[in-house]
Amino acid sequence: MRKKYFKSLLVLLVLFILSSLVVLAEDNLLLQGINAYYNRLYREAVEKFQELLKEDENNIDALYFETLSYLELKDIVKAKNNISLLAEKGYSFGMIHWKLGELYLNKDQTYDSPFYNEARKELEKARSLGIESAGLHSDLAMAYQGLGNLELAAEEYEIAINKGHVVSDYINLATIYKEGGKLDAALDLYTKALEKNPDNISIYINLGDIYLEKGEYSKAINALSKGLSLDNSMIAMRTNLALAYYRNQDYEQAIEEFRRVIRDNPNIYQAYYYLGEIYNKIEQNHDLAINYYEQAISYNRSYVRAYLSLGDLYLKNEETYKAMAQYLKALEYNPEYPDAHFRLALAYIQMGMREAAIEELRKTLHLDSSNNEARLLLNRLQEE
Repeated sequence: MRKKYFKSLLVLLVLFILSSLVVLAEDNLLLQGINAYYNRLYREAVEKFQELLKEDENNIDALYFETLSYLELKDIVKAKNNISLLAEKGYSFGMIHWKLGELYLNKDQTYDSPFYNEARKELEKARSLGIESAGLHSDLAMAYQGLGNLELAAEEYEIAINKGHVVSDYINLATIYKEGGKLDAALDLYTKALEKNPDNISIYINLGDIYLEKGEYSKAINALSKGLSLDNSMIAMRTNLALAYYRNQDYEQAIEEFRRVIRDNPNIYQAYYYLGEIYNKIEQNHDLAINYYEQAISYNRSYVRAYLSLGDLYLKNEETYKAMAQYLKALEYNPEYPDAHFRLALAYIQMGMREAAIEELRKTLHLDSSNNEARLLLNRLQEE
């Protein structure tokens, strides 16, 4: 009897040890997988979790970290399959939905383009599950911005900034304000971003744009010059610097900068145009002005402003047929441009073509009823 008792006890002890070893083995696989995940060895982590899930398909920790590993590997199909499995078992994790939303935002250019609506859904889900970090609000703002919902995007960027997120949130929110015409609010944010990251060239570019739009040309020159001191190869920034000098009536410096733009990149047609403007209206060197206008057109055949300026120069010099040819060319590329019709009317008047001038003036006012000069001229011609 005693022998049977000890035999039974031995069997139970063996079973207990075996079951304990299984648990220890499972725990070991889980820890190995988690360790691999945090060491960014995502494929190794997936292998450990898959081995564990073969033995215990209801191991939520393994499913959770396997899903995160799939997301790091950018395997959305397998990640979403795991999300469905977790949901069937009654589990939903904000971190997983956040990571999936980040993938849809395509921050690292994995796909051809972002999937903003899918990102929005996942990020809103993450927020509803309690994720309230600055990063989540920043990503959600990016999704709203991509969908064109700038009001919600601004709200989310403001939350991210208040929670102390990165400089890019200042820049992105400032961009929204800039596009919405809130230039002073944008300037304030770009200035704050500059304090945190004084080497960010994009901030100087945007500051220059805003100061140009506000007519504060000296400040634009200062901001753009600082940006170019960090990277003097930025053609767009140098072009804007040249434009700031031009509008600040510092024509010698503008000529120098526009010529440097052309030397570094001959395709920048605006540089030729503004050089034409300077030599036409300031230097009174009409031959050189014509040369620059024609070069601007050669690099952009549909550049209406160059046709009009060239036409105006010819009209001023009473070369009326040449002026008409330029205005007609402008209208060929943009038939809805009211100034082109108005200037063509002036050419017709100079040639004594009254009815043709009246027709062009009517077209001008149809497209731009605020042109009082055209209205007065039309009235005068009709009274003759």
